[in-house]
Amino acid sequence: MNNASTTKVSTEWLCNSNEAVEIQLHQSNYKDRFSPNFTYPIFGKHEQIYGYKNLKIKLYYASGSLSTYFNVSFDQKITEITPVAQPDDVIGKIKEFIPKDFTTNYDTFLNIVESDSLNFRPMGEKIDEYYTRRNDNGDDTVYEIYKTNFNTPKFKEFHRRLQIFALFYIEGASYIDEDDEKWEIALLFEKKNTSGTHIYNLVGYCTMYAYFYCDRGKITSVEKSLPQNSTLSHDIRMRISQFLILPPYQSQGHGNKLYQSLYQSFLANSLIKEITVEDPNEPFQDLRDKNDLRYLIDSKLLENIQLPVDKQAVENTRHKCRLNKRQMARCLEIYLLRKLNKTNEKSYKNYRLHVKERLFRHNEDALNQLSREERLQKLEETYRDVEDDYQRILLLL
Repeated sequence: MNNASTTKVSTEWLCNSNEAVEIQLHQSNYKDRFSPNFTYPIFGKHEQIYGYKNLKIKLYYASGSLSTYFNVSFDQKITEITPVAQPDDVIGKIKEFIPKDFTTNYDTFLNIVESDSLNFRPMGEKIDEYYTRRNDNGDDTVYEIYKTNFNTPKFKEFHRRLQIFALFYIEGASYIDEDDEKWEIALLFEKKNTSGTHIYNLVGYCTMYAYFYCDRGKITSVEKSLPQNSTLSHDIRMRISQFLILPPYQSQGHGNKLYQSLYQSFLANSLIKEITVEDPNEPFQDLRDKNDLRYLIDSKLLENIQLPVDKQAVENTRHKCRLNKRQMARCLEIYLLRKLNKTNEKSYKNYRLHVKERLFRHNEDALNQLSREERLQKLEETYRDVEDDYQRILLLL
């Protein structure tokens, strides 16, 4: 076979793995259908599957318990045409990432969905709830937030079904260690009242990890996790790791509600001295900025801070709101920009110098390799980008 023919056959038998995977959340009388954003952890960086025509990979979940139906179908397999060709082992690859308690019988799955809708209840401790108006009748829908960990009965089994959603929707995500007791997980459920029966549907979740906290202004130390047998009696740096609202519930304010609830629970815990986030993507950083700023403004913690900034006053405020230094500096700069009168040339200059001083410290090694003129130009360009981004954040408030 010539190269042109080989290329044609190869392309003909390739499909995009994101498009091949179909996810459904099944309620007793309703289902949501959607596709993953990422499948490279399962099928490789090119997110392609070889050897099938019209391939469909079905991962259906009971919307509360996440009991799973798994099925793979296709119109044609390349071995029917070219026996020596080796198609990708789709079933084997998926099985590496889901627990063994799935069913391949659709009728059995529907029976499980019906049963779970009546019997499933969230695990862990309920820490908050909120209401939204969702339908034309004006009926309130209740949403409940539960905090749990891997010692909670039945949670490990639930989490093994849940964790693949992190791979599908959080770039760079990986599975967390269920044997590490320092993980905490918050689960957000929709609570529906159907004919007097409460039915729970998973909306989203957040994983968090408790690290030792040490004041880096006093002690130079790498971040260390708490000992395995610790009773969490030490000061804690709480790190948000994975934060996800499932696609059917996105852009409805649930991410804000979950973040606000967790933030208040952190503030209520005197052992938690600082709140950090692991490698936030832009949408989550926006959510974080917006909610941290709202809290700081509503609580009037920044009311008396103005340029030139009293660094000790800022540090005292930071300890009260538990933000890490980078996030505190970012929120303060956005807040000062919000108050700034740009027509006052002196005030605007002082603000620019304040921001540029931080930018220089953050990029000092790279900037010192430039000439003075190049350094000033680079700082000005970076400052403009930062101010534009801050203006964008202010529009979200």
